[in-house]
Amino acid sequence: MDLYHITGFLIHRTDVKLTNYFTKQLKPYEVTPEQWSIISYLDPDKAMTQKELAEAIDRDQTTVVRMIHSLERKGMVRRMMNDQDKRSHHLYLSSKGQEVKERLLLTVKEAHDHVTRGLEPDELDQLKVTLDKLYRNVRED
Repeated sequence: MDLYHITGFLIHRTDVKLTNYFTKQLKPYEVTPEQWSIISYLDPDKAMTQKELAEAIDRDQTTVVRMIHSLERKGMVRRMMNDQDKRSHHLYLSSKGQEVKERLLLTVKEAHDHVTRGLEPDELDQLKVTLDKLYRNVRED
C-alpha cells in the first residue's frame, strides 16, 4: 500500500507540520503548544484538579504534572492543596498566566486562520467531524 494513502501517515505528517508552525508562533511567549493547552483551559478563579485537567486535554497525569511544574516555575500557574483530599491539588491560572493567555488568544486565532486558509466553513466542519470519528475509533486502544 502506498504510504500517501495511509490515513495515519497523512495525519501524522500534517500534525508534525502544524505543531512546528504553532511552536514558532508561541516561541516569543516562551510557551509550548502543550503548555498552551493547559493555559487555555485553566482559569484564575475556578479550581481544577490535575486529574480533571489531564482528562480535559487528553494527556496522562504524569505528563500534566511535569507541564504544571514548568508553568509554575514561569509563574503562570498556581497550585493549592485540596482541603478535601491532601493528595490532590487545585490548579489556577496566575495573574501572569492570565496576561499571557489574553495576549496569546490573538496569536492562536491568527495561527488557526493561517493553517485553515483555503478551507470553506463546511469543509472545516466536516474535517472536525471526521477527525473526531477517527479519534473515537482509537481512543481506548
